[in-house]
Amino acid sequence: MSALLAKDAAARRLIQWHFAVEPELREVYRIVLDDEGSQEEPIRLLEVNAATVPTGSVEPFTFSPTKEIPFRTVIAEITPEELASFRSNPKAFPKGWSLSRAERFVRPEPA
Repeated sequence: MSALLAKDAAARRLIQWHFAVEPELREVYRIVLDDEGSQEEPIRLLEVNAATVPTGSVEPFTFSPTKEIPFRTVIAEITPEELASFRSNPKAFPKGWSLSRAERFVRPEPA
């Protein structure tokens, strides 16, 4: 399995787990940069969570690799209202982050 496929599988597993444990998580954007294929580049997620506290900014937190997710991970959480606001002000996102190339994941429908 190539490193890129392994990273993609790890990102999808992490996103599914976050939907399972965070009931107010509405959608997740996987931020993809030009050098995404690099093993050193982290998985970047922007999580839209109705239960998070609005801060008016995008504050990413970095997590070290784990046995389950063997890549560094950078996650920022914002509210649905902040997402709407930040869409009209892309400079609010961390350097290099853009929704234009992001892969969007929505909460799965209950079975």
